Amino acid sequence: MTSTDDTGHRTDFAGMQALSSREAGYSVALKCLEVQSQAESRDPSLRTAQRVVLHDDAWPWYQGALGEIEVGRMLSELGPEWFVRHAVPIGAGTKDVDHLVIGPGGVFAINTKHHAGAKVWVVDYALGINNSKTRHLAGGRRDGADVAKRLSAKAGFPVTVRPVVALVDPQSVIDKRAPYNRPVAVLDARKLVAWLKAQPQQLSDTKLGLLKLAAEEPETWHIDPQAANTLRVMPRFERLVVDVGTPRRPVAATLRSRTSHEPHRSLAPRTNRPPRKRPAARKGARGPTALDLMKLWFAVALIIIGIFTFRSIANQPCVSAIGCIVPTLYLGVKPFLILAGAAAVGFGGLATVIWLIRNAFR
Repeated sequence: MTSTDDTGHRTDFAGMQALSSREAGYSVALKCLEVQSQAESRDPSLRTAQRVVLHDDAWPWYQGALGEIEVGRMLSELGPEWFVRHAVPIGAGTKDVDHLVIGPGGVFAINTKHHAGAKVWVVDYALGINNSKTRHLAGGRRDGADVAKRLSAKAGFPVTVRPVVALVDPQSVIDKRAPYNRPVAVLDARKLVAWLKAQPQQLSDTKLGLLKLAAEEPETWHIDPQAANTLRVMPRFERLVVDVGTPRRPVAATLRSRTSHEPHRSLAPRTNRPPRKRPAARKGARGPTALDLMKLWFAVALIIIGIFTFRSIANQPCVSAIGCIVPTLYLGVKPFLILAGAAAVGFGGLATVIWLIRNAFR
């Protein structure tokens, strides 16, 4: 249903209703249901009359949806002067902003990340989860820029948007940035509502009202107003949660989610952490390389040359008292020199055999 005012502006009430009905976690829940449905079609044993097993590929979407739902529940505690929308669709693709909040303290684009039990650290240009960097700050900046661009165009005046990364159930959050240098706020989600209410007033009542009106319009966000149609996604996801219960964390998902997980960005689970470098294996464990063999045989050659040089000097006629000591010394250590030479050659030969065998079966 639409209506047209005196200025010719068309108001899409159906689209506004659809947009406002999008619950927290909508986009990620929808993708979770799609991935799980595809997995069940390939493996019917995942769903029986007695149980539903969450597929590994659905796990990050499942966790992401639960995190956004939890943050949405927290944001419901804001007062009536606050405007809150969830899973706001952006542009013509599948991107969305997890939570849009507009209040006296300004406009906030909130990006939820579920990292239960993780140690989070933040520096000027990076946010880390345990020992791995993520792209969460960059994602937050993109969300803020998208919201600012669209709200400014619709409202007719420049709009400043504060990006926020809300972390669900972290063990700790240590922000090492200077207080004046935090363009993307990083918060434990449990402190989010208090932080929002504590922000100094940035918007007058007039601007606040205009921004709320602009944010209600579906065309502000998406070229297709019907993109906000919920299609009973959340009731289906709630049923999945009941059917699955508390799933055991799959190994594959554990490896993926040790990074960040940004399912609603590309609609494909991915990791935001760089590949972990494997520690170099010890030489004794991996066998000698060609360079190792060259160095080894060079050392063997030096030992043999040294032995023959010593023998050559000992065989020279002695022309002084000191020179006559050398033959006696050589005779005393000759057995050890022979043993040392044989050991050096034998060790080099063994290393060469190992290298040949290893390369033959590579």
